[in-house]
Amino acid sequence: MIGVRFLFELFDAHCDTVCKAYERNKELFENDLHLDLKRLVHFKTPVQFFALWLDKAYLENPFEETMKRIDFYYEQLKKNEDIVSHCSSYDDILKNKKEGKICAVLSIEGGEAIEGSIEKLHKFYKKGVRAMTLTWNYKNEIGNGAGEKSGGITEFGIDVISEMERLGMIVDVSHLNDESFWDVVKYAKKPFIASHSNSRKKTNVKRNLTDAQLKAIANSGGVVGINMCPIFLTRKPAAVIDDICIHIDHIMKVIGSEHIGIGCDFDGIDSTPKGLEDVLCVEKLMNCVENNFGTTSAKKMFNDNFMALVSKLW
Repeated sequence: MIGVRFLFELFDAHCDTVCKAYERNKELFENDLHLDLKRLVHFKTPVQFFALWLDKAYLENPFEETMKRIDFYYEQLKKNEDIVSHCSSYDDILKNKKEGKICAVLSIEGGEAIEGSIEKLHKFYKKGVRAMTLTWNYKNEIGNGAGEKSGGITEFGIDVISEMERLGMIVDVSHLNDESFWDVVKYAKKPFIASHSNSRKKTNVKRNLTDAQLKAIANSGGVVGINMCPIFLTRKPAAVIDDICIHIDHIMKVIGSEHIGIGCDFDGIDSTPKGLEDVLCVEKLMNCVENNFGTTSAKKMFNDNFMALVSKLW
């Protein structure tokens, strides 16, 4: 199906492709979205987090709607079991890589999916979910998102963080407001991540992270995944690859090269930077990062840092 695979391994901590494919009645193997398996397989045994996010239209029954998307995910993986397999553990990832397959991982984007129930969190874990952003942009039973001016993590949210850590689910702080973020720092006992967030110092939007927040994630042992959303990258009318490198450069200066990764947000963003129209174009970014920061830093960013994290947590 493919010729030469790309040089670098890819570990992408966030895409919304499963949900978009489900809602638009498209196949995961080949489609006209930002990402599909046919293109993803060009990378060397990639690890791809498939996030489950719900539009407001589906929030009356978020648990049920999320389960529908999980069922779709497994149906699609079954159709393509020769090239992709679900991973619930670090050992699963190593096994898939040995077999030359895409490593698919389930995450949830927005803790409203658990409907205020630890039991439903357990059900998602049993279905293979291994990471969760505690909120999307708004308030839910766990805490307050980036669209809320005030309010942090709730008492229930503290219990969720504790139980996620006990189970081995990764706590994801992308989309939290600042008060909730610092509550996670206070209550988390294990490394946590921002799967798809950039530098607020470089682009001043609430969804990006301050230098202090970047340091807090690094101090926890966590990783920050760089997001491709143009409005998080620049105030200019259009973003380009160089804008991504500006954020990478700043974040590396703040927390070093051991705590930065990629969370492209493909199919969760309306547009992409010029030159990064789909997942195949990530190779251009890989080459840019290697040229600017060196091969070792590029390998850490595109694979090794997130791999090291999951090896500790799963």
